[in-house]
Amino acid sequence: MLLVSLLAAPAWPQSKPVPISQEIQALLDAHDYAKAEHALKKELEHAPGWDLGHVLLGQVCNQLGEYAEAERAGLDALRIRESLDGFMVLAVADMHLGKLNESIGWLEKAANRQPDSVEIYRILGIDYALGGNLVECEKAFRRAVRLDPTNWELHYLHGQSLYELRLYEESEKALRHAIEFNPRSPRVWTALGLTQEYLYNPDAAEASYEQALEVCGSRSADCAWPLMQLGFLASRRDRTDQAEQLFRRSIAARSQWAKPHFYLGRSRAAQGDFAEARKEMETAVRLDGSRPEYHYQLSRAYLKTGEAEKAAEQENLYRKLAARERERKPPAELNEP
Repeated sequence: MLLVSLLAAPAWPQSKPVPISQEIQALLDAHDYAKAEHALKKELEHAPGWDLGHVLLGQVCNQLGEYAEAERAGLDALRIRESLDGFMVLAVADMHLGKLNESIGWLEKAANRQPDSVEIYRILGIDYALGGNLVECEKAFRRAVRLDPTNWELHYLHGQSLYELRLYEESEKALRHAIEFNPRSPRVWTALGLTQEYLYNPDAAEASYEQALEVCGSRSADCAWPLMQLGFLASRRDRTDQAEQLFRRSIAARSQWAKPHFYLGRSRAAQGDFAEARKEMETAVRLDGSRPEYHYQLSRAYLKTGEAEKAAEQENLYRKLAARERERKPPAELNEP
């Protein structure tokens, strides 16, 4: 109710429309968002009723990852005049701030103005994915695909949502549509391989992962996911040395990603090398402390290295996080690296 009352009347009188200066436009065209943010704030000091300026500032702050600042700019814009762009600024900012219900509310307002906007349903799908509502997530991406059937990323996201719903055959079809429109995406090939694994076709999965590595080329970070999946396949085939080599290559490609550290740690523990297992598990927990299983496996490693106090601490963290996870729907992982 407070928000409604704030939006009911502008915080300042509306002024005449302010054109975008050549300087600001040039900075936006060059994607120099840091300088554009500074220039927009300076302009808004002289023209606080410039609603487009607040919208642009919100868009720039979203690009910079300054989501609280973007939210403030979006609200300032709506206090002057409601607009589709203002609603979208707030939807994106609140999504990143974890305010999923608020983000969905802004998207509903945006859809009332432009019901056929692909971007609305793309962001809506991500909101539902983050909230663990997979059914609504899939519906949103399906509608986005209908609105823009040649957009490879929408087919990819739809395929991932179908995978999360364990509709593997439908997922494979959607991902093949994504490949049809963009055969150079490592993410799509890797997601296809993962779906093929669940369709009990490991040879096809391996071929898809190898294709992902071929197209990722020099973009080493993009290679991390298919390398890790190939490591899984090798470990399931009892090719331990090959699996560990692949996990290490995945880490080299993207060292700040927790998952390959975790799985390399598990592999080393299975081989009895608990000192290295502990080191990799510690890295995984440092990079992503939200995963209960990371704390559990680290506690096991500490027990094996004779560090009972640290083991008990990690066991307690595991229990707390596991209990919290049971109380809420975990987010869907639609966008691996």
